[in-house]
Amino acid sequence: MKNFKRYMSRLSAVALLLSLIVGCNDDDTFEPINPKAEFTYEISADNPFEVSFVSTITDRDSLRWNFGDGETSTLAHPSHIYAEVGAYDLTLTAYGEPGSVPTVIDTIINIQVFDPEADFSYSASTDNQLEIKFTASTSFAKSYAWDFGDGGTSGVKSPTHIFDEVGTYTVTLTATGFEGSTPTVVTKSVTVGEVLDKLSGTVIGHEGSWDGVNGLIGAALDGDLSTFVDAASGDEGFVGYDFGEGNKARIKLIRYAPRNGYTGRVVGAEIRASNDADYMNNYDVLYTISEEPAEGTLTEAAISLTKSYRYVYYYSAPGGYCNVAEVEFYGELNPFEAGLIDMSNWSEAVNVAGISVAITPSTISFSGGDDSWPGTAIYQQVTVEAGTYKLDGSLIIDEINTNTWCEMFFSSDAPQSGVDYSSDGGSMAENGGLQVAYSTWNGSPQTVGTYDFSSTDEGGMNTAGNYPTDGIYTFSEPATFYIVIKSGAAQAYNFTLNKLAFSKVN
Repeated sequence: MKNFKRYMSRLSAVALLLSLIVGCNDDDTFEPINPKAEFTYEISADNPFEVSFVSTITDRDSLRWNFGDGETSTLAHPSHIYAEVGAYDLTLTAYGEPGSVPTVIDTIINIQVFDPEADFSYSASTDNQLEIKFTASTSFAKSYAWDFGDGGTSGVKSPTHIFDEVGTYTVTLTATGFEGSTPTVVTKSVTVGEVLDKLSGTVIGHEGSWDGVNGLIGAALDGDLSTFVDAASGDEGFVGYDFGEGNKARIKLIRYAPRNGYTGRVVGAEIRASNDADYMNNYDVLYTISEEPAEGTLTEAAISLTKSYRYVYYYSAPGGYCNVAEVEFYGELNPFEAGLIDMSNWSEAVNVAGISVAITPSTISFSGGDDSWPGTAIYQQVTVEAGTYKLDGSLIIDEINTNTWCEMFFSSDAPQSGVDYSSDGGSMAENGGLQVAYSTWNGSPQTVGTYDFSSTDEGGMNTAGNYPTDGIYTFSEPATFYIVIKSGAAQAYNFTLNKLAFSKVN
């Protein structure tokens, strides 16, 4: 009986061994999985020689980048700086488990130098009328040179400058790129003398908070950087103001501070604004916070958009729980608006040497110039829908001589430098032709002062009689044309167009 048991044990062991051997040779034979790989890359907007790579790889044990210039990396998402301009054969190799076939992806990376791109915005101070904060927006720029028009300069990307006097200054930013590129120059007229008002209204925002007691929306508007908003939801918190029925504000500056210890939660947050009662779904983005701010202090950002809004609010970054300690809005309530006219987009047809045209958000001033013919014009193209529009504004005569002259009219043609441009021929006769004219040649008042466009008294501004006294123009169908403002001829230019607006009223 004992021998039988021993035999059965041995037989079972042999059977088990045979089953294992057979099992390893049937259709279940192990086959290694080959890795799958792909990648994207982005050239830095600050340095055209720097490239960032992001890989997406599955079923791999290791990887290796060959950047094509002799340098390599084993990081999943490396950044690499090339030394020279050129075309580089880049290769990513993903290695899988033993027995698998490596996956190889290659592409050509073209490294080239780009001319820098630049623009800048500016905002007045909240407490000093002579202080202006400048914010540069650039790509492929290596250095910056500011000329503030008062003898002051700076090499900082986004400087703050204190002027000596109130006035209008021509400010120039020169952005210089990498060797082989052409510098970019941006020039704007900057008006100094404003102190920004801190705006307030009826508070709007999400309901509740993380614990239902602390972190309510009022914490962002209480002036205390130690308190903060803490929304119940990570993605949908917001807080701001409704300025009320019939009111709109032009936001020029924002100040914000993050929750202490959670500065990264404001990255990706937006400053939104709207004139729609459904402001959560219909809005413009005024500013996006793109980097972590310092904690315990207010970070400032200038707003370049010139539109005015009834509603403005801070909207939480994804996963940010609206963790903002403070948010402040500065600007102007119910400001002047130029309608279809873009005060930052005038072109100039120069016909008189030395003439200076200074443009602010609400004024256009002509000064200087030789006593020669013909006059100089500025112009811009506008497009109207069918409907009723109103042209409005006034002319300020700063100095009188025997040939002071200003014209403004609609035209189907753009002025050309060196060519006398009048309302004849190119003007849109069907819409009034010559719109507004002031001239000491035809009986306009020969005294310094301000003249409404519709005035016909003593010649006034409507000397040609073609400007509707109510400033109303009706278009039966869409139209595209130029608004042209022409300084007079044979004169020393010295006048200002004030609060020029062309807006749809119906």
